[in-house]
Amino acid sequence: MIAGATMQGLRESQPDFDPGLTLLPQAGHGFSGEPAIALPGFSNFEPVDVETRPDRLVVTYRDEGRHLLLRTRWEMLPSGLLSSAAEIENAGRIAIPLEWLAALSLPLPDWAGEALQVHGHWGAEFQLAGTRLQTRKVEKVNRTGRSGFDGAHYAIAHEGWANETVGKVVAAHLAWSGNCRSFIETLPTGERQLQMGEWLAPGEIILRPGERYSSPEALLVCSEAGFNGVRSAFHAEARTRQRASEIGTGPRKVHFNSWEAVYFDLDEKRLFALAQASAAIGAERFVLDDGWFKGRRDDHSSLGDWFVDLERFPRGLTPLIEHVASLGMDFGLWVEPEMVSADSDLYRSHPDWCLHAGAYRPTQRHQLVLDLTRADVREHLWQLLDTLLRNHGIAYLKWDHNRDLFPAISGGESAAHRQTLGFYEVVDRLRALHPRVEIESCASGGGRVDFGMMTRAARFWASDNTDAVERLRIQRAMSLFYPLQMIGSHVGAAPNPTTGRSLDMAFRARVAMFAHFGVEADPEELSDHDRATLKAHAALYKKWRGLLHSGDTFYGSCADPDITIMTVSAPDRSQALTLVARATQSGAAIAPAIHIPGLNPTWRYRVSLLEPWPEAARKRFTDPAFWERQPVIDGATLGDIGVQLHVVRPETAWLIHLAAVPQTAE
Repeated sequence: MIAGATMQGLRESQPDFDPGLTLLPQAGHGFSGEPAIALPGFSNFEPVDVETRPDRLVVTYRDEGRHLLLRTRWEMLPSGLLSSAAEIENAGRIAIPLEWLAALSLPLPDWAGEALQVHGHWGAEFQLAGTRLQTRKVEKVNRTGRSGFDGAHYAIAHEGWANETVGKVVAAHLAWSGNCRSFIETLPTGERQLQMGEWLAPGEIILRPGERYSSPEALLVCSEAGFNGVRSAFHAEARTRQRASEIGTGPRKVHFNSWEAVYFDLDEKRLFALAQASAAIGAERFVLDDGWFKGRRDDHSSLGDWFVDLERFPRGLTPLIEHVASLGMDFGLWVEPEMVSADSDLYRSHPDWCLHAGAYRPTQRHQLVLDLTRADVREHLWQLLDTLLRNHGIAYLKWDHNRDLFPAISGGESAAHRQTLGFYEVVDRLRALHPRVEIESCASGGGRVDFGMMTRAARFWASDNTDAVERLRIQRAMSLFYPLQMIGSHVGAAPNPTTGRSLDMAFRARVAMFAHFGVEADPEELSDHDRATLKAHAALYKKWRGLLHSGDTFYGSCADPDITIMTVSAPDRSQALTLVARATQSGAAIAPAIHIPGLNPTWRYRVSLLEPWPEAARKRFTDPAFWERQPVIDGATLGDIGVQLHVVRPETAWLIHLAAVPQTAE
């Protein structure tokens, strides 16, 4: 990783280092591109103070004409990430609207000539699209009120030939759960800059005398080890922050989620049986999804009425929770606290508690958004959730957010910024009183996935699409920023509810293993063979999750782009677990060599192909006994020359365990 590991290293990498040019590109400071701060009229900020430490740089600017103070902060984190933020203060006597303040503003090196943009939609999150950085602006803007599918919170630039293992890459992320704007601008002069910050609606932030606005934190890494170097730094930082917040500190439990098994068709008897069946396949947590609360029969009503539906559960949820506990599982519950249905007791009692612009109250998915800029709404919501947790043995909340914020208006003013802060306040207050309750961030699938949630959520739901073919792509891109233990991945039903594809159970389970493993399919509807296969992989996940969730993640590059090679290697490289998978039929009769990344090239490893082997591949081995003997092969050979496996047929997934052996071992 490039870092110089200190701010001095950053200075030495840019001989012309000048705080005005490097940290705040704007008119008057020698850069003709878009300024990092936008205010009405002409701004003339001049640096007045520089605070330096080995790992930190703070520059203070002043606009004498309008009595504005601006501070930019850069800090090199032990993980290898660079943290950047800005703050502006009105020290004058008149109110000034703020149009834009970049949390990150940085010139890019000449080699950063290509960009990867993150985009997607429901069921197809975390797609990557490449583009050449020419004389124009490559920009992403998110106005949905939450970090969404459009990828504005991510910016990636790289040299053209960079891949997973080699090449230089710059990757940035805004640690914020609201609106965002990011862009890379290339000028005719060849100069290129990256900016990232919160997108502000007109008039959303007005700095009154004595007031300040602080940008969200931006995080950036410059890797010389391709995209795997990006993973290394962001994963290390994510784990550091979660440990410090005491989130998800124990083993990531095997989930069973009720949604795809029963949808809204809930009753106590059926859920008792479902809990029994899920425990039998190895589940450690039973999550009751949507449909448990008062009047909820479909997605048209009842959001906001967070009371147990006594028609469905005459004895309340306690008997189900106790039954789940007797089976050795803990209990989780789905909630969507920020939303309200027009057909709900809450809305009928408080029709003005939603975001609205006069009579304009558009619904999406038949629901409105509660106005969390209001203290009385936050207090009501917090009391409901606190009561729910106090009165029930709930270990986990699946916290959903199924619509965009529009109109993001409260009291006639733009409210997206304040809405995000209001949401943070509710979650933080709830976590302070219930620190052992884990929260999953789920927003129409893979929305609201960001480092702003890192100290609030133990888990991110990557997508409502549980199709393993789609998850290979989704989880690969998501892993650029998030470690495997945070990525929720479940074994879905066949045919898959989203894509209609029917996939082999071993293939589905192995893809889900390389994340935070769970099950969505109804075990009672599986064949005996599939149920046994699923149970075996739940046991495999439990055996290897310590490695999967503490090791370093490496993706390998392959001559066949339809083959996924993914290794999780112990920090000391003493062992590793590799997934080799393909979903489609190969155009060649023989697959290319499989190069296994993430090993110590000077060590020797015992190679074990974990059972069950893919049946079609087993039949095509000319010498299966060679692999059954668990050969010992050096790391350099495994990484540089590779091994020949049968990865030709669709739905082929190999699990390979590699254990370092002493030099004298055979």
